[in-house]
Amino acid sequence: QDTKKEDDAYFGIVTGSWGCGAFNGDREWKAIIQLMAASAVGRSLIYASYLDKKLVNSFFAVYQYLSGQKARVRDLYRYLERYCTQTNQRESIFEFILKTPIPSLKS
Repeated sequence: QDTKKEDDAYFGIVTGSWGCGAFNGDREWKAIIQLMAASAVGRSLIYASYLDKKLVNSFFAVYQYLSGQKARVRDLYRYLERYCTQTNQRESIFEFILKTPIPSLKS
């Protein structure tokens, strides 16, 4: 039984922009939520972008930034929360994350 739990840790979560086509969802928002879910359970995230190179590049930039900041799931939640309460939502969630240092979220 212990071996099974150990083996399970090697499997990542494969996901993508579900609901973003016909339902016009926000790809960046969903990517952050799915990153939070994968991180919370200690799994790698395999994100199927369906040839959306802009999303791939911007998500990778955000991922690198967050990794460099040693972001935790609670920090990602704070980003989403702060983004929703800001007055200017014309910028994307990725743009907001990249310009907002984690320590500023705690104030």
